[in-house]
Amino acid sequence: MSVPDPPPPAPQTAPMATGVSQDDRTMSMVAYLLGIVTWWVGPLIIWLMKKDQSQFARFHALQATFLWGAVTIGYIIGGILGTITLGIGFLLCPVAHIAGIVLSIMAGLAANRGEWYDVPMIGKIVRQQSGM
Repeated sequence: MSVPDPPPPAPQTAPMATGVSQDDRTMSMVAYLLGIVTWWVGPLIIWLMKKDQSQFARFHALQATFLWGAVTIGYIIGGILGTITLGIGFLLCPVAHIAGIVLSIMAGLAANRGEWYDVPMIGKIVRQQSGM
C-alpha cells in the first residue's frame, strides 16, 4: 500500500506594507492613474489634499505631478523641434506620452502594494523636494 502525496503548500501572498493605510495606498495609485487622464492637474489635487496627512501619499502624488509635468515639457519640446525640423520633432510627443503612461501604471501598482517606488530620474528630485 502506498502513502498519498501531501497536498501542495498554499501559495504565499506578498506581505502588506506596514505603516501605510489602504486609503494612502489607494490615493497614491489614483494620483498616478489620474495623471494619465488629467496630466499634472489630477496628481496636484491629490497632493494638495494629502500633503499634510500622509507622507506616503504626498510622496507619490508629488512624484506623479512631476512625471506628468515632464511629459508636458516633452510635448512642448516636441512641438518646438517639430516646427524647426519640419515635422520630425513631433515624434517626441507620442514617445513622451507612452513613457508617461507606462511609468504611471508601474508606479501606481507599486504604490497600491505599499512600496516607495521611485520613478526613474524623478524620484530623486521628489525626495529632495520633500526632504526624504
